Amino acid sequence: MTHRSGVICLFLIVMPVVVRGDLVFYRIPKISPPLVVVLQGKAKVLAGGTVSFRHPKFRDSQLIFALADTSIHATLTPRDLFRRNFQKAAQQGDAAPMLQVALWALKHGLLEQYYDAVAKAREIDPQNALANRIEALRQQIDKPVRITSAHKAYMRKIVPLNDMRFETSAHFLLMCDTPTKPGPHHKLARHAERLELLELVYRSFLFRFLPYGAPLKVPTEPLMVVLFNDEADFRDYSNSLSTELASAAGFWDGNTNLSFFYDHGTTAEYQALHRLSASLQRQKDAYIRDKAGYAKGEVAKFVRMANTLALLVEIAQENSDIEVVSHEVTHQMAGNTGLLPRNVRIPTWVHEGLATYFEAPKDATWSGIGAVNKTRLSWYRGLESDRAHSNIDFIVGDEIFDLAASGGATLHAYGQAWGLTHFLMNERFEDLMRFYRRLGEMPSDFVLSPKILNKLFSDVFGQDRTALDLRWRSYMRALKTDMEVYLEEAGK
Repeated sequence: MTHRSGVICLFLIVMPVVVRGDLVFYRIPKISPPLVVVLQGKAKVLAGGTVSFRHPKFRDSQLIFALADTSIHATLTPRDLFRRNFQKAAQQGDAAPMLQVALWALKHGLLEQYYDAVAKAREIDPQNALANRIEALRQQIDKPVRITSAHKAYMRKIVPLNDMRFETSAHFLLMCDTPTKPGPHHKLARHAERLELLELVYRSFLFRFLPYGAPLKVPTEPLMVVLFNDEADFRDYSNSLSTELASAAGFWDGNTNLSFFYDHGTTAEYQALHRLSASLQRQKDAYIRDKAGYAKGEVAKFVRMANTLALLVEIAQENSDIEVVSHEVTHQMAGNTGLLPRNVRIPTWVHEGLATYFEAPKDATWSGIGAVNKTRLSWYRGLESDRAHSNIDFIVGDEIFDLAASGGATLHAYGQAWGLTHFLMNERFEDLMRFYRRLGEMPSDFVLSPKILNKLFSDVFGQDRTALDLRWRSYMRALKTDMEVYLEEAGK
């Protein structure tokens, strides 16, 4: 988290649970340059010129802001929008619009609402093929995979650390050394939060692809994940594998088929913020003990600021963890469902474009699949006018990542891969699945040159690059972040 002038967005990601939402712009007092934090939750104006705010994810999260430091916008939450769309589709009495509502819910991380909309579609039309495929997939996914001692022995062999224990969910085997009890403000322990997120990504991935004709298989073995409590331990392990992982925030190793993460609260950046927060808490206690020595209202203001910063650090840390986990587990899901087979040399733009499409951006208001990542969008736009490097041939041939590796422009390459994948996923989904299928059929030892990759792409999407490029750029100009959508809804 960087202190800078402007607006910093710290939102609940992936699991929206607010019944009614407010968008709160809070200017942290006594910080120069000004720092404005945007929060989604439930706000209430109180007597005495203050505002009560509750964050939907964190327990004991009530904060009190000075009204003068806040701007409140009543908005519709994803659940509000779902209910409105659901009622509208139900009145039409047709399964097709109801299934569109279901897909919308899936894209916004609302799995229970997704199930409700699919059930309603089957009620409207019991013979609807898509709705029945989704229901059959749900029944298949609901059956947990079998986790054996052999799976644990395999992980122990790869990560021979005796102080790490095993935790499990329906489809994941997690090896970790994180605390077993919830931290401040958290309802669940860190490992339980991660398993909950992993399961959400797992289900969302399968529901997004398999019912729509994608060549996927449901994994029959548990997906294996390692979660380090301390960043230093993660760095030691990742550096032992490859120096290319020196700055990685997390990674999936296709050779061992394990994903690796760490608790972002242990990074130097977050440790500094935690120390600052702890210092403010100590000062807060001193203020309270000696409140007679301060002007009226000063103690209350300081207490509010200290408590606010403590929670904001927790929110920022959680959102960073979620972005990395959702990105890397997408790689793992693609490799274990056959979408992008592990034994084929899949081009980097394809793998990273898919992972960035699925990641839950830490600057988003809500997300499930395909949220408009403000950071990715800015990196895309930063190269958009450079048509020598921002063009479909250059991206599809994977030359953009080859260049980025030697020129330090990796974030620009990610932005282009994200932008092209976002367009193809939403505008040419069936063709993109055909292209993925063609890649998966390549021999395992076959090197996919730029020329071959572009031929495969043209075989599926056609030879007319100019028309496709124009449609892509028009699509990208129309993209809106969740913040922009929220503010539009607030305006209505």
